[in-house]
Amino acid sequence: MLDEDARKRVALEYCRRIGEGDVDGVLALFADPLHVEDPVGDKTFADRAAYRAHIARLVAYGVHETPGTPVAGLDREHVALPITAELRPEGVPQGKFVRISLIAVMRIGDDGLIHDMRVISGRTDMSLHDAAEAADAARFR
Repeated sequence: MLDEDARKRVALEYCRRIGEGDVDGVLALFADPLHVEDPVGDKTFADRAAYRAHIARLVAYGVHETPGTPVAGLDREHVALPITAELRPEGVPQGKFVRISLIAVMRIGDDGLIHDMRVISGRTDMSLHDAAEAADAARFR
């Protein structure tokens, strides 16, 4: 079984690969069959091609995820990771970006792969900001 620190590293690696725009690297972190709810209550992905398109779209929007401190479950499987995501999706004006507060809950297997991920975030967890407020402001100008 993976210890808590190893599971936390997998969760943080997910954020790192997203930030680098490494779509294939993100997908490589997931076991088969894929199961991702992003966000819970809206979209469920069970197909790798559909999830790949979702991640590629986020990368195209300039997504940058800043992880908080991961928290491991005593069940020897789960990790909860608070994340602040910044991106500029279609329809958001030049010089602006969206900031989303979310929590990703991942079930990580003994193989070091993510077997299930649920992203929890609601409409009130999203806000519009000026590009100068972004962690990397140059992305949104």
